[in-house]
Amino acid sequence: MENDGESVLDGVPTGVALVGTDGTIRWVNRAGAAILGGTRRELTGVGAPFRLGGPDGGSGEEVCSWSDGTRWLAYTWGASVHEGGDGTLVGFRDVTEQQQQHRRVAALARTAASMASNSSLEEVLGAMAAEIQLSPGVAGTQIITFAPGGDRLQLMGSAGFTDVETFFDLLMASRDRGADLATLRSMGERRQCVLPERRARMLADPSWQPLHAYVSQLDWEDFVSTPLLSRGKALGALNVYLASGHRATPAILEFLGAMAEQAALAVDYATLLHEERSAVRREERKRLARDLHDSVVQHVFSIGMQAKALGGIARRLTDPLAPRVEAVASEVTELVDAVQRDLRGVVLALQPSVSAKLGLLPALHALAQGIERRHDVAVDLAVDPVIEEGIKAPAFSEDVYQIISEALHNAVKHAAPTSVRVDARRDRDGHRLGIDIVDDGRWVPPGAGERHGFGLVSMRDRAGRWGGSVTVTTATDDTGTRVRAELPLPHSDKEQRRNEGTA
Repeated sequence: MENDGESVLDGVPTGVALVGTDGTIRWVNRAGAAILGGTRRELTGVGAPFRLGGPDGGSGEEVCSWSDGTRWLAYTWGASVHEGGDGTLVGFRDVTEQQQQHRRVAALARTAASMASNSSLEEVLGAMAAEIQLSPGVAGTQIITFAPGGDRLQLMGSAGFTDVETFFDLLMASRDRGADLATLRSMGERRQCVLPERRARMLADPSWQPLHAYVSQLDWEDFVSTPLLSRGKALGALNVYLASGHRATPAILEFLGAMAEQAALAVDYATLLHEERSAVRREERKRLARDLHDSVVQHVFSIGMQAKALGGIARRLTDPLAPRVEAVASEVTELVDAVQRDLRGVVLALQPSVSAKLGLLPALHALAQGIERRHDVAVDLAVDPVIEEGIKAPAFSEDVYQIISEALHNAVKHAAPTSVRVDARRDRDGHRLGIDIVDDGRWVPPGAGERHGFGLVSMRDRAGRWGGSVTVTTATDDTGTRVRAELPLPHSDKEQRRNEGTA
């Protein structure tokens, strides 16, 4: 086998190398030289990456690294050769891409469940998008899911793109102009959709004009949308923008399918976990309300009766005890009345679906009045009355109530304000709800102290269910705190049916 001469093995499409007993490469065919990234002369005498031992050293195909671990080879030992020195033929091929993909799949499989249990779904899918972004040939990644109720899409994970907050609005604007959304098609048909030269076609189509600048920020050509399927239902889609010069090979499509499975598991798991936690919270709130009503409220009532009886006794006493005892009895009676009012407010707040029972606006007014009585904090409630008319989903109404309740209680508990203003109103188009809870107390930056701990995660989880967001900033000049929540309003029943039909 001459290094520069022709060999019958040069016609083999996979790599073939002759490895000497000293572990160095004696000869390599043309395909093998291309795989190893050198000429035959350069590779002659170089230490082979294959594990020594020959055909008896292992069974079947093995995998090894090459070029400082940046490339991976699958190899199989072949026949022994006794021509120009003892050696053994080794067949090998480049499996770098597959090895990288398998490692990422395994890593995500190990971490998806634990992340879902300790983080919000948005954080889980954001981490997955970032992992996918590390794959060769990926220019941009998006993970889109349905909001609760199946009536609205939401962007839950993104990598590669900037200004992700505007993407969904631009996408819906393009849809309204007649653009063909491959995302909806892949979910509706429950299959992977591959669109070659998608970027050029989008830029040439006027219906995609709202997204022209957005999709132009990356150098990509082909587009792949993979549905997130769980128990036969489409939960969303994994969208990948392939970099210029890269094509949707079977290996890439298989990898994206595996990633979509992991994302679907995370979505499904998070949904089940949320439902389980909600059920536990509802039962715990009902138990607390029942216990308060059956024990504490009754004890306070008894104290009130004793105070009134003491007042009756005081009227039969003589000076100087009579006025003093009567004053004490009167004060205790007033305190008991105040405690009973507060307890009734607490019991009411602990009942499940407060906003569903009272209506959102009455529930918010009751919440504000209870906080004012218990904490001596002025609560200025400025809520647009038309909000309640536009909210058709009881779950959405309850999440809005709980977000405001959490922010108010955080403020009075940790910031020591004298006043808190709640401003909630729809935008001009009537598509989004903006909520501002602003206090004049101490400014506590996010991540500092317990104020922005679980409470902030809970608020963001509730907003994220509907494709919304929650941010925390200082109110003015490092004084006070502003909690800003933005949530897309749920569609009407008619719009919901239309969307479910197109998806």
